[in-house]
Amino acid sequence: MKDTNERLLILADDLTGSLDTGVQLAVKGYDVSVLVHNTGIPSDCSTDVLVINTGTRHLKSSEAYRIVYDLAKEGMNAGFRRIYKKTDSGLRGNVGAELTALLEASGEKTLFFVPAWPKMNRITKDGIHYVNGLPLSESIFAKDVLNPVTESRIDRLIHQQADVSVCLNTEGEGIAVYDCVSEEKMERLAAKIFADVHRPLIAAGCAGLSEKYPANAEKADSSDPCEGLYKELLVLSGSLNEVTLKQLLYAQERDACRMHLPVHRILHGQWDDKDLEQFVSSFLQEAVTPVAIIDTLDDTVSKDGTGENIAESISRYMGKICACLIRQKIHKTLMIIGGDTLLGCVKALGIETLKPIKEPAPGTVLAEYTNHEGKGYLITKSGGFGDEALLIDLQKQMEEKRL
Repeated sequence: MKDTNERLLILADDLTGSLDTGVQLAVKGYDVSVLVHNTGIPSDCSTDVLVINTGTRHLKSSEAYRIVYDLAKEGMNAGFRRIYKKTDSGLRGNVGAELTALLEASGEKTLFFVPAWPKMNRITKDGIHYVNGLPLSESIFAKDVLNPVTESRIDRLIHQQADVSVCLNTEGEGIAVYDCVSEEKMERLAAKIFADVHRPLIAAGCAGLSEKYPANAEKADSSDPCEGLYKELLVLSGSLNEVTLKQLLYAQERDACRMHLPVHRILHGQWDDKDLEQFVSSFLQEAVTPVAIIDTLDDTVSKDGTGENIAESISRYMGKICACLIRQKIHKTLMIIGGDTLLGCVKALGIETLKPIKEPAPGTVLAEYTNHEGKGYLITKSGGFGDEALLIDLQKQMEEKRL
């Protein structure tokens, strides 16, 4: 991408979403940078694809609107004429407000919105979004502790936050929502939406649509194994998703070490830094297995505090634990599950930018970072992705040097 009109700006409402979308472009030969914090468009930005974590998942819709609107305007002033609003595949967060913000900031007539990701069992049919065969409001995302989704019809979901025109399967004014039930349909939609990379464009969707973005013919993707990955896996999970719970249980049943962060005590001010140090010390004594896990999934989480309070507390304490473990030079590759947990960890490690490298499994990202201690790698995924054997399979890939 040498022409600035061809450069792509991606706005995502959390950090794991930023990475799982950015990696789709990285494996197609683009130079991709993911900004951990919303500090605006860098003045010296020359990357092909810039992904910004807007951090708006848990904010009020009016605040999310303002942030996305301002970033879209700033991006256009910096020469970005193609902007992609990454949405959660379970449509959590401020979808209506943020899509409207991008549409109104751009001045374009139509925003193309394809929320489906068929290969991850997220499809849209007759304007209704389905996850694993269930309408969205009856799926695992309806039970999400922090951002429950109660509406399956996408037009109604958008109108919960915005007074904007929504049309289905047609390029009308406003937000054009497209049905998609298969990879073949996604290919056809992407070919239509991304047909001319030289013209201005605003579009939205999860990683499913960005996966079909045209490849960069000027650069080749390298799929060689990464040097510097340890063969064992350290998992820090702050996700409250049932999919993640099954993955953690599967690994535990195959002898993975697993310890729970005492969220109830943390939320009630009954856990301090001394307790944290003792927790880490105990974990290090037990973490001699190929997969070792620290998670927050317990029965008390959904009963304590507001979603924002829970997310902030999990993020902060997981970040402290992560930094403590890294200082101990634990010889395991770090895997972080959940956007809030990832944000807390990268803050604690002093990481400002991540470069996605490859996708070892659908919805899972291997990324490179650089901080004051040098270069390192981490693996991330959103809570709702992957089959139950994911953690064990990833560890085997590293052990066999296939990752």
